[in-house]
Amino acid sequence: MRNKMMKIFNIILITTGLFIVSCDDRKPANSDENEATTSGAYKISVTAQSYGFDSNDNAVAVGEDLQGPLVTTYVTAVLLDSLDQPKKDEMITFSAKVSGSDIGSFDTSTPKTNNDGLAVVQFSDGNVAAYDNGTTPTYEGVEVTALYTKGGTDFAVSVRFGVFDTSAVELWPYGLNLSTNTNAIKLDDGITKAELSASINSRQYGNPISNVELYFESTNGYLSELSKLTDSTGNAEVEFSDTGDPNEIGVSTVSARYQHPVFGLVIDSVQITIRDTSSGIPAYIQIPSSYPGEIMVVGGGGSESTDICARVYDENGVLVQTPYLVTFTLGPNIPEGANLNNAGIIDSAYTANGEACVSLNSGTSPGPIRVTAVLMYDSVSISATAIPVIIATGPPSNIEAEYDPLNTQPVGGGYYQTEASAMVYDLWYNPVADSTYVYWTIDPILPDTLIEAFVEGVSYTGNPNLNGDSYSGLAFTTIIYSTDAIGDIGYVTALTFGADGDTVSVRINEEEGEATMTFVPGTLVLNTQTSLVNFTALNVITYTVQITGTLMDFYGNPVNGAPIALNAPGSANIYWPVSPIQGYIGTTDEDGLVTWDVVYDIGVCAWIVGTEDPAQYEDFTSSITATLLIAQSITSDPLDILLVRTPVGP
Repeated sequence: MRNKMMKIFNIILITTGLFIVSCDDRKPANSDENEATTSGAYKISVTAQSYGFDSNDNAVAVGEDLQGPLVTTYVTAVLLDSLDQPKKDEMITFSAKVSGSDIGSFDTSTPKTNNDGLAVVQFSDGNVAAYDNGTTPTYEGVEVTALYTKGGTDFAVSVRFGVFDTSAVELWPYGLNLSTNTNAIKLDDGITKAELSASINSRQYGNPISNVELYFESTNGYLSELSKLTDSTGNAEVEFSDTGDPNEIGVSTVSARYQHPVFGLVIDSVQITIRDTSSGIPAYIQIPSSYPGEIMVVGGGGSESTDICARVYDENGVLVQTPYLVTFTLGPNIPEGANLNNAGIIDSAYTANGEACVSLNSGTSPGPIRVTAVLMYDSVSISATAIPVIIATGPPSNIEAEYDPLNTQPVGGGYYQTEASAMVYDLWYNPVADSTYVYWTIDPILPDTLIEAFVEGVSYTGNPNLNGDSYSGLAFTTIIYSTDAIGDIGYVTALTFGADGDTVSVRINEEEGEATMTFVPGTLVLNTQTSLVNFTALNVITYTVQITGTLMDFYGNPVNGAPIALNAPGSANIYWPVSPIQGYIGTTDEDGLVTWDVVYDIGVCAWIVGTEDPAQYEDFTSSITATLLIAQSITSDPLDILLVRTPVGP
């Protein structure tokens, strides 16, 4: 770390300006553009710059601090006297706070200024993230204060920056845009030049990033500089020209790149033609990728239009300078509603400096845009076809959730697994883009306060299901529950977020909002101590038979609280065990047992017509079954009770 500190310190000393990382326009207390002054006394200013380190341990300026050790922020205070002369060997005290509470640490909190009046400290975040939420009136990022005290008077100034959690905030890629004031120069030994401007902005807030090194290269021609630091507006400018070599005639690709030591590479390019003015007859057309190359359906909250361009070259590969009419046609099979300049699927434009462009507007459906550009010249037609633009779906606007209780599987250890899924749509009911996160919860239904089941809390659209299959817009998850949860009912909710951070959620079985933990077939067995009832021998008119049902799950564990309906043909009534049961439904106890009292009347044995002295009666067999009333239902094997009435002599 010592070597890193020395490298950073040297960079700070030789750099002409350091940008200030800030999340909004709110200023720290005691700060005026990060400088505090007192007339006739001293002035102190403070700046902050974040650095990462590449594979060779070289410091690379980055746009923001990251939680953890990969990126660190160096804070520099400059102390001047009233004549703007640097103050040497003066102690500066640094402190860091978030919303009034201390955060992180410094390699030293009280350094002394050097010959240039500089005091530099390294801030360590302690693996804690702190960044501003622009929607709140308070500032939640890091605020570092540099304090100089002289003669009982405090001179203090603060600088603000964020320490970001990369798992919660998208920080990459940075926005890098390379532009040129012309797309064609002459072969004139460097007299005509193209002025190139590269700008880089952060993804999170779109702020320009200064003091980062951009690298430039070209496939042809000459660049005035091959690397350059961005200024306070995030811009770096270089010039492109020819060298007088006729072999350079044609299209040269000029690129600007930035290598982030943590995230990787971002690059942008432009094409500049070095042309021989003696050429200029159209020979072929190219359709470059649009910028942006992806737009969003209408109402999706993102860019809904982009330009589609065609470049017309002569036989030497030089952009033609004479204006020509180019006709653009979309299709076949374009997404619904996509159009050119709000005029339909066909539109035309004249070239300027060899390039013709029309505006593409999105509709209500996603998909690739296929376009054909045609130019007619002296009865000769030249054309090109490409797919320069993709229309993407919008953010979540609608969601539907289901589960598959009948395919519940035992997973071992007394647990069961059921698959659930959520289909996420945009405003126009197009499946949203893959990797859209869906968050799941399961809650008991009051008055219950606990359900012995859990749902995998995070899934994303396009993830594979248990069979390894994946589908656009569909996010799969699993519900795991134990034997004790069989028959319990819970609320299973799927939630995601829309364009403005609004909540988009639904419950499984949306109308009822309930999901039952199902039974994977085990056994349901009926038992009784009596299988024969003789009303005559017992000298009774009614007789009660006690029936016991035992419900075991797949693992042989008793199932508690399960509703079971008993069917006893010929019975006069069923009790559980001493009171009537509505619908003959009983509930198992903790041992998986349920007991019914089945009452039979002597009249179930019908008189055989014509028999007298003694009268004869039909035997009746009551074939009793029990059925579990939750999915997956199971029915017991029949238990037969023979009911007889033997004749009595005269």
